[in-house]
Amino acid sequence: MKPLSVVLIFLILIIPLVLMNDTRAELQLSNQEMYKRYSDDFQSAVDDAGGYLARLEKQPTTTAVHYGRERQLQMDQDVLSVFYSNLAMKFGLENNQSAINNLKIHIPALVMFGYSGYTLVTLDDTASYSGDKELTPVSWPERPYYYKLRNGNLLYFTLDDHARVYDTGSNEFYEGEYAALTAQTNLDPLTSIDRFREVRQSTITSLVEKDLATAINRHLELVRRMGLSVQFTLPRGLHEQSIQDTGMMAFIQGYPLPGGELLDAYSLGSGAVMQRKGLVGTRNNAGRHIAYGESCVPAGATVIESLFDPEEAVRKGYFIEDCSVYIQ
Repeated sequence: MKPLSVVLIFLILIIPLVLMNDTRAELQLSNQEMYKRYSDDFQSAVDDAGGYLARLEKQPTTTAVHYGRERQLQMDQDVLSVFYSNLAMKFGLENNQSAINNLKIHIPALVMFGYSGYTLVTLDDTASYSGDKELTPVSWPERPYYYKLRNGNLLYFTLDDHARVYDTGSNEFYEGEYAALTAQTNLDPLTSIDRFREVRQSTITSLVEKDLATAINRHLELVRRMGLSVQFTLPRGLHEQSIQDTGMMAFIQGYPLPGGELLDAYSLGSGAVMQRKGLVGTRNNAGRHIAYGESCVPAGATVIESLFDPEEAVRKGYFIEDCSVYIQ
């Protein structure tokens, strides 16, 4: 056989292999880029919903003031609407209810972290007017961040150093920052502020882990009723998270991407905690007492005092003028 013929045969054999390897590498790279894009889009949707929830949590209430269940449910639904519609848009599923339902199936639970407790959201299958099944988000009652002290009293954490203690013996509540509480009641074993913060974080994550495990089992039953086979597990690293701000936690598992990959993602989106909105109490030249937002105090106003929140301002007879926008 002539050398040229050998070369031609070699090229005929090797070129398709090279092209196949190049195509496979390009496809793998394309799938990786697609996976990252969908994962980033999921994180972005959680961030947006978490930021929206944080803005709602900025409303001027104290820890002693709670919304009624109906109002709280409406707030939860607003946040969920932001999340699902945002995610559907990012995934290109707008106006495709069947595809959106399929997306929801792969998100077994959501957690919305508030200032003094969290709300777990799961799905129920309900019948629509047309008789078809719809997946409806259901908000569980808010669970407080609670911890049982050695003396049997209950400590209710918030996302900062403010807390409440329920004395089971005297049927009384104590409330305040950590230092003030230690002067009023026994917080053993939380004998330092560092220990207080450490237990606060471990308490929040352990409560969430327990409820998520229940929610996943519940979701698996829902999936089986729908004749589907999808496996779900607790997201890894949950116990290592530091929950310090209001926001949302979500995870998606086994969601099929266009390239054949299955998306598994876990995201925590949050915003700065501002449960209370400080005001500045002033008196103008006409003797009128006005409480301004901290960034709204006009030049020449006589500052009298700092106010804890709008409720305190109203109780003390101030009129409130604030250049920031309150969410009602």
